[in-house]
Amino acid sequence: MGYNGRRMGENISAERSARLEELVKQRFTREDKAERVAKALTELYQEEPIKLSPTEWKWVAEDADLEDQS
Repeated sequence: MGYNGRRMGENISAERSARLEELVKQRFTREDKAERVAKALTELYQEEPIKLSPTEWKWVAEDADLEDQS
């Protein structure tokens, strides 16, 4: 058992989670949220440079070995 009656791994996980939460708050501030959202929407609605049918998109997304074929 670690301190506070918990297993050591639980304490490390809680510390990492708290650190990650702090880093996320630093990186994604309220002040730049509108800019981030606008940029993401611009990218989302861009015309796709690759023309594939829905069936082809599904095949590409589901093919686990596709990256290894190059």
